[in-house]
Order: sequence, then structure tokens, then C-alpha cells
Amino acid sequence: MKFAQALKAAKLVGADALKATKAAQYVKVEHARRFAQHVVPEVVRPARIIWNQAVGALFCVLAIPALMKSVQAYREIGADAKSGFTLALSLVFASVMLFFGIGSFAKARRIGRH
Repeated sequence: MKFAQALKAAKLVGADALKATKAAQYVKVEHARRFAQHVVPEVVRPARIIWNQAVGALFCVLAIPALMKSVQAYREIGADAKSGFTLALSLVFASVMLFFGIGSFAKARRIGRH
């Protein structure tokens, strides 16, 4: 509240003083609301983009060991009976992780274009 408004509110008595202080509080709330309407969307959008990119990177990083395990299982396919199952399981896991990773990067790009 500015000094002139405070001085005017001090001269008022009773219900008028209460109305003046409530009006000053409303002005503060209204300013905060307008500030939030302008600033929050501009902060949330880049945060969502970064979040989706981080999640996509995490899923892609998790797919790398599964791909390496599938290559190892493919090389040992004739030597061990379990290597076929390991190959299939690691390929399924790697494909799911890559799908989610690429999908997350695509979602971040969609958010960035709007």
C-alpha cells in the first residue's frame, strides 16, 4: 500500500477503514493473479519440454544395456538353450524402452511447437 493510501486509510474510521484495507488487499491479490497468468505459462511450458526430454533420455539409456544383452544372447544362441529366451526378452525390453524414449522426445517436440 502506498504512503498516500495509507494516510487516507488512517484518517478513515470504522467500516470505511476496513473497506480501504480490504480494497488494498484485493489489489495485491489481483496483481499477483495477473502476474501468475502471464508468467506461469511461460515457465511451465519449457519445464514440461525439459521434463519430457529428460524422461526420453532416461528410457533410451535404459535400452542400451538391453540391446547389448540381446547381441550377447544372439552370439550364444547355439551354445545355450536359455539364450533364445534371453534374446527374446531383452529385445522386447529394449523395444519398449526405445518406444517410450522416442515417444517422449516426440511429445517434447509437440509441446515446443505450440
